[in-house]
Amino acid sequence: MQDTIRALRALQELDTDIYRLKAELKRLPEERAKRRKDIDQQISRVEERQKAARELRTKIKEIEDTTSKERQRIRKLENEAANSRGDAASLAAYQHEIKTLKRDISNAEEQGLELVGQAESIESDIKSQRASIDDAEKTFAEFVKNVERETAEAQQKLDALLSQRKQRMAKDLAPESLGLYERLLVAREGVALALLDGRICQACYMEVPTNLYVRVARGVQLTQCPSCDRILFQSVS
Repeated sequence: MQDTIRALRALQELDTDIYRLKAELKRLPEERAKRRKDIDQQISRVEERQKAARELRTKIKEIEDTTSKERQRIRKLENEAANSRGDAASLAAYQHEIKTLKRDISNAEEQGLELVGQAESIESDIKSQRASIDDAEKTFAEFVKNVERETAEAQQKLDALLSQRKQRMAKDLAPESLGLYERLLVAREGVALALLDGRICQACYMEVPTNLYVRVARGVQLTQCPSCDRILFQSVS
C-alpha cells in the first residue's frame, strides 16, 4: 500500500501542474475577451457621444436657417413699412412684427451659442477618448501576441504532462485505487490527496479520529479524511 501512496503522490504532483496549466489556458482567453469587451464599450460610448454631437450640430444648423429666414423677413417688412402709405396702425403692426422677430432671433442666437458650447465640449471629449482608445488598442494588440505565445507554451507543457501522466497511471496502481483517486481529483478540484500532520488534515484542517490516524500511520490501506474525503498520507522523514 505504501507503493500505492507513493504512486498517487507522484500522480498528484503531475495533476497539480496539469490543473494549474488548464486554469491558465482558461484564464488567458477570458482575460483577452474581457479586455476586448472593455475597449468595445469605450468605442460604443464614443459613438454615442458622436451621435449626441451630430444632433447638436443639426439643431445649431436649424437655428441658423431659421434666424436667416427671420432676418430676411425683417428686411422685407422694413421695406414694406418704408414704402407703405398706410395709417399709423399699419406702421405699428409692421414695427411690432419686426420687434418680435428680432427678439426671437436674439433668443435663438443665445440658444445656438449654448448648443455650440455643448457640441465643442463633447467633440473635445471625443478626441480625448479616441486617443485613449488608440492607446488601449495598441496595448491590446501586444497583449494578444503575449496571450498567443503563453497559450502555445502552456499547451506544450500540458501535452507533455498528460503524456507523463498516462505513463504513470499504468504503473503501480490498482484500478480501484486509481478510480478512487480520479473521482476525488474531480470532486476536489485537482487535489485528491491531503497530508495528515499529527491528527490534522492539511486540506480541510479538521482533526481526524485516533483510529484513522493509526490506520494512516500503518499504511496498510487507503484512508480518507472523514471531513473532505481526500486520501490521507503522512510525510516520510
